Amino acid sequence: MINDYFCGQLRQSINVLFPLESTEEVIALTYGEICPVPGVSSALIGVVNQRGKLLWVLDLSDLLQIAPDKETRRSPDNLTLLVLNDNKNNGQQIGCVVSTLKGIIPLDLAEKSLNLTSFLEGEFIKTSIMFDNEKYAVIDVQAVLNNIFDSHYFNNLAAKL
Repeated sequence: MINDYFCGQLRQSINVLFPLESTEEVIALTYGEICPVPGVSSALIGVVNQRGKLLWVLDLSDLLQIAPDKETRRSPDNLTLLVLNDNKNNGQQIGCVVSTLKGIIPLDLAEKSLNLTSFLEGEFIKTSIMFDNEKYAVIDVQAVLNNIFDSHYFNNLAAKL
C-alpha cells in the first residue's frame, strides 16, 4: 500500500521519513523564541507559543542519539520544526527540529523495507529503507510522542505546572 511520507534530514545528513498523516505544519523560529524548561530531558529544548498553545520543541537528533556534525553546522539561531501530532485526537503535538526539509514522497514500505541495522535503529524507528540509492529511517511518531508525554520526567513536570 502506497502512503505519503514527509522527508527531512537530521544531523550528519541522516534521512528520515515521517508519515504525512502525522505531520501538521512546518515552523521556522529562532532559539530566542523558545522558553527553556528545567528538569526535562536534554532532548526537549523548551516550549514555544503556537497560536495560544504551548508547543514542546524536541531535538530529534538528540533523542535518536545522533552525534553533532561539526562540518555542516547550520546557524545555531535558526531552527526548522516539523510539527507532529498523534492522530488520536488527544491534542498531543511536538515540534521536531530538522536540519533540512526535502518534501513529500509516496512509498510502499512493504516493498522497500530493509534491515539496515548499521544505519539507524532504536525504539523510535519503524523500519529503514533504500530509496533512490539513499538510506532512510522511518520515524515512529507515536513512539516519540509516547516517550515524551508518557515519561516520568514529563509527568512530574506537568504536575508542578
